[in-house]
Amino acid sequence: MTKQPPLPKTCLVLDCFALTYRAYFGLPSTIRTRSGQAINAVLGFYNTVFSLIQQFRPEYIVVASDHPEPTFRHDLYSQYKAQRPPMPEDLKNQLPLIREVIDSMELPLLKAPGFEADDVIGTITKRLPPETHCYVITTDRDALQLAQDTVTIVSPNSRANKVYTPEIVEYEWGVPPEGIPDMKALMGDGSDNIPGVPLVGPKTARRWLKEYGTLENLLEHTHELKGKAAQNLAASKQDVILYKHLATIHCDVPTVVCWRQARLSFDPAVLRETLGSIGIRAAVPHVG
Repeated sequence: MTKQPPLPKTCLVLDCFALTYRAYFGLPSTIRTRSGQAINAVLGFYNTVFSLIQQFRPEYIVVASDHPEPTFRHDLYSQYKAQRPPMPEDLKNQLPLIREVIDSMELPLLKAPGFEADDVIGTITKRLPPETHCYVITTDRDALQLAQDTVTIVSPNSRANKVYTPEIVEYEWGVPPEGIPDMKALMGDGSDNIPGVPLVGPKTARRWLKEYGTLENLLEHTHELKGKAAQNLAASKQDVILYKHLATIHCDVPTVVCWRQARLSFDPAVLRETLGSIGIRAAVPHVG
């Protein structure tokens, strides 16, 4: 009898702020405690984690978060994400409660000075235990560049989660996952305030990258291109290299992943007590 290879273990990596914002704007602000504090983000965050545990039955869960300090991207480009409004006070006041839920579930929360959650997530995907498949849970499209054979990107949705394998990323974007930063450098990214090249949109960026492969190779052949967009590209080579650097997730963040601590194991009574103290009555997942 042929011995079957072992099934891969499952690891969930949660983008804390992405899921928190999704929860905050996805549930009505009228969800409050008796004292009047909003808890819609806490409830939505917990419900998402509960649903993911039920669906994936993970061996490991790690939560990644942005660090409050400015990142190296802000040092390189002062306008990076400058257009984003400040976090709503109602949401900011819920962050300590979300942290209580994370701690009650004994989930490690990782962040690194000078880096974003994306960089922490990318680093985790490069340090997985053997025979482990990682599902990155986020609404941030920057993470699509991390998709590979052992890493799937999952964008949570109330109806059905959107799943991105490398094949799906290439089908939808016209470039493989590693080409996402090249695309963003050329066409810009409004969510991160990356300008891109004037007159270059998705179609032009895809066509150029399909022909030349990488941004660097494209920049060596701008003399072969025609049109105003090509002239703009030739005139902004240094800027475009910077934009790619801003859009590229760094996978070598100085952080430590303890997989023993990341194993999903917590005391349901402690979690239930924490939820109750916040004012949330919800089911608690069975683990173990």
